[in-house]
Amino acid sequence: MLERRVITDQELDSFVSKSPFVHYMKTSSWGRFKSETDHMTYTCLGFFQSKVICATAMVLSGSFLGHNYLYIPKGPCLDYSDAALRNDVFASLKEYARNEKVQFLRVDPDVIRVSRTITGERTDEINNESVTAQLIDLGYHHRGYNYAYDGSWTNRYTLIIDISGSMDEIISRFSKQRRTSLNRHRISGVRTRLATADDLDSLMLFEHMLSQQDGFQPHTRAFFESLLNCFGPHARFYLTEINLEEMIVGIEQELNSKKYRKDPEARTSKEKDLAHAKELYLKYGASLPIAAGLFLYFGDMSWDLYTYNHKEFNFIKPVDNLHVFAIRDMKELGVARYDMCGFSGVTSKDDPEYGLYAYKRSFGPEFIEQIGEFDYVIKEAAYRRFRKEKSLEVRARHKYWKLRYRKRNPEQK
Repeated sequence: MLERRVITDQELDSFVSKSPFVHYMKTSSWGRFKSETDHMTYTCLGFFQSKVICATAMVLSGSFLGHNYLYIPKGPCLDYSDAALRNDVFASLKEYARNEKVQFLRVDPDVIRVSRTITGERTDEINNESVTAQLIDLGYHHRGYNYAYDGSWTNRYTLIIDISGSMDEIISRFSKQRRTSLNRHRISGVRTRLATADDLDSLMLFEHMLSQQDGFQPHTRAFFESLLNCFGPHARFYLTEINLEEMIVGIEQELNSKKYRKDPEARTSKEKDLAHAKELYLKYGASLPIAAGLFLYFGDMSWDLYTYNHKEFNFIKPVDNLHVFAIRDMKELGVARYDMCGFSGVTSKDDPEYGLYAYKRSFGPEFIEQIGEFDYVIKEAAYRRFRKEKSLEVRARHKYWKLRYRKRNPEQK
């Protein structure tokens, strides 16, 4: 007999951190963060068999235009290989949602659908479509195996690097372009360090640069401060900086060596690099931040939530340096799987988000496809209105931000 009851934040986090299905969105820290930033409330539920905890759920309670709902991000934390336990927990959650008198309950379990190669071809190693079938049989509506950016609340595709081996093994799986940029960083004076809340201006500046390019609403300082405060020691903030004096000296030393004696074309290119470095020095001074990343970790997993770079220093590839530093740091913290957090799920070059996939792929990750979103609908008519109204709101918000930045940047099409 499965017992369900409210548990403490500490009980929930202790169980989640030890689970092979650990995820930061399943923790009380995420609940506190959403309560501060999205005005949601959260409840920690525990599920017990013979008085022993066997599953947890961090339940968010939200409202949109009068539509009240429950949401369990990344689903309840349990052993998804246990079909009987799955059945009992998800059935219990249906009862809980009815008792809370909401219109619907949404879950999006972080369960791999099927295994795939890095280019997206399906393989026979993993198949969890039985979990999808079971949830449908329990009365949950599956929202489909769709494109990642289809309005889902979380992305069901991601790319995860195995960092359990040595740094040499990890870097050997990087593409040649990544390894080349890392070698150049030694000459160019590029370094990454742990940052503090005092460095948030850089993260916000780089996000703002990208938002002007892509047309989305950048986050506030309060948003990032809340994330750092709610996750405390489980949040890691990195800052990549460049010393332009070192870069200039390094290029001059290369030019003064015999490296380009028989390659005048390469020498001319390097002279242009030197001139560019001197222009940047005059503009920015001796050193400045050129990339920043805010990560979380829990148990043996880490997640790259927000990583941006200075657009005028794209040619340096500073995020490469940041990732290597972060991987080293996460390994010291006991992390074995480094989640690069999301891509479209499409690997063809005609996909508008192909560039993001191609970049993340160059670090040698594993292609992960999860089973997606499920809604347990209690009030069907109200649920249909919610879906329509929420879709209109999201489209209007996206259109507003794209138009806003297009007006500021009339050369963008």
